[in-house]
Amino acid sequence: MKFGVLATMIFTLMVGFPAFAGLAPDADSDGVPDVLDNCSGVANAAPINCDTDTDGYGNACDGDFDNDFDIDGTDFNPGFLSDFTGSGTDGGTGTDIDCDGDVDGTDFNPGFLNQFTGTGAPGPSGLGCAGTPPCS
Repeated sequence: MKFGVLATMIFTLMVGFPAFAGLAPDADSDGVPDVLDNCSGVANAAPINCDTDTDGYGNACDGDFDNDFDIDGTDFNPGFLSDFTGSGTDGGTGTDIDCDGDVDGTDFNPGFLNQFTGTGAPGPSGLGCAGTPPCS
């Protein structure tokens, strides 16, 4: 009789707990779940998904340096071009797309060029506050 009660309790406990659902989706395989990833379409986990202009879009997918939600000629000139030909450092708008401390050729191609010829918009970002600075 005691075995039957024990078996019932064990069965109840086993059925009462949901199965582990697995890891959260990470479309770009950068180790940051999509819902927390400020650039969920491009691997950019290091350094810490940098987002220089704190708009919720990581530099790796945010060539929108004037924050008008459109990656166009004004983002290239004066945006990118002034940092590239001037100090060679990011002026605070995210022109250091690969977040290595320098605005150089790798920030232009594939960085900015891919974004300019791609969707023409920043993102995608999994952060609900993306596009509304400060968003972290």
